[in-house]
This record gives sequence, C-alpha cells and structure tokens, in this order.
Amino acid sequence: MKFDRRTIVRLGAAVVVAIVLGLARLLSGAFDSGGEPTSSPRDASTAAVAQEQPNSSGVASEAASARASADALPVSQGDFDYYVLVLSWSPTHCASDAGRGPDDDMQCRSGRPYGFVLHGLWPQNERGYPERCESDEPLRVSRANIDRILKVSPSEDLVQHEWQKHGTCSGLSQDDFVSSAVAAYSAVTVPSNYKLPDDQIQTTPDDVRDAFLSVNPSLEADDVAATCSRNDLAEVWVCLDKSLRPRACSADVRKRHCGARHVRMRAVRGNWP
Repeated sequence: MKFDRRTIVRLGAAVVVAIVLGLARLLSGAFDSGGEPTSSPRDASTAAVAQEQPNSSGVASEAASARASADALPVSQGDFDYYVLVLSWSPTHCASDAGRGPDDDMQCRSGRPYGFVLHGLWPQNERGYPERCESDEPLRVSRANIDRILKVSPSEDLVQHEWQKHGTCSGLSQDDFVSSAVAAYSAVTVPSNYKLPDDQIQTTPDDVRDAFLSVNPSLEADDVAATCSRNDLAEVWVCLDKSLRPRACSADVRKRHCGARHVRMRAVRGNWP
C-alpha cells in the first residue's frame, strides 16, 4: 500500500498524540493536580503503621489512633527546625542519685512500675536548640494539662520544667503543646520485651534502636538515637518534623547515640531506695 506525504504526516501526528496521552495517564497516578507528588516513601512507611494488623495488645491500633490524633494538631510555626521526642528508661533514673529526691516520688516510689516514659518534646535546630523562650502563654502548667500529660510522664515537676524550658519555644499554645507531646509519645510503639522486664537486660544502644525500628515501620535508622548514662541505657530519642512525622536527626543528635557499647537496662519495679 502506498501513502502520499500528507497521509504519512497525519499518521505520524496521531502516533505522537497517542504516546503523549498514554504518558499523561501514567503520570496522573503519581502526581496531583498541582504537579506535586501525592506521596513519598516516608509517607508510605508512615501509612504502614495504620495498615499493620494489631497484635494481641492492640498496639498497632493504638499507634494508628495516635497518628490520627497527631495529624489533627496544628503545625508549629515556631522558630526551630524539628522536634526531638525523648523517652527515658525510668529504672536508670530511679537507680541514680538524681532519682532519690521527693520530686521523683511518683516515678520511683509510688508502687507503679514505669518503663519508658515521656521526658519531653524538645524543639531542636540543626545545630543547637532554643530554650526558655518568650511566650504569651502562662508559665505555670494548668491543672488540666498536668493531669493529661501525667498519663505518660511521671512527675509534675518534670512537666513544669519541660514546658518552661522547651514548650515555650514550640510556637504552640500550652494546650496544643501538651497534646502534641502526648500524641508523639503515643505514636511510638515500645518493643514488647522493654515494657515490664522482670530481669535486667544486657544489650547495646544499637540493638535498642533496632528493636524500636522493628516495631515502628515509619522510622529509619537516622531518625533514632539511644543514649547512655555510664553503663546504663538512659533514653531513646526520636526525631520528628513539625507535623510530628519521622525525619532524620541532625548530627548534633546522632552523635549522642552510644552505638555498640554494652549497657544494661535495669528491671522495672515500682519502688526504689
């Protein structure tokens, strides 16, 4: 069959149009109407928390609920780069000289066994951090906010200290800061063997970090640091953006990770000397 020049040009144009339309259909699934990706690998991994099947304790359901709660909170416009969520291993504190004062009676001598507790939600910069910022919010934490945060943090004095030193730099109201701290803590799943261990655990900060990564699919290695107090595990630090979603820690925070050092995690108990 023979084609004249005009027919060949028309066929070529039709092929080009078909190719362009096909590419447009493929790209429409990955981009929204504004031309930005609708999801990222971090978004997908965060969503996996909500999709994970809950175990017998309902941990995944609780984490999904906490994530939804965090999503409903206002995003801070404060002058800092990201948050560090600090989870303290309570037995390390209670076994130290610092845990023997009356301020720590609730945490260390109330009969209630505490494991990982909320130390604080700290506004952090890529280098350094702000503290004790000017704020229009009251310096004293309200009774209602203390009652809310004591469900995850074991000391009224600690709550007061954390608000004045760190919360005032968050750019949030006191109510929203407390809600953000509780939601951030609740969204992190604590590995089951760290919840109420009856015996001392010999481990390394690397292994503790890996254990948290294994039960929190939204987290990556650079998002988490485990710190030490001499030969004891002290805290687990989780880095979050201003929307309370995981992000990589800056070098200032990552260098606090104790790595392969051998440390102990003392057993959880309700009363200490």
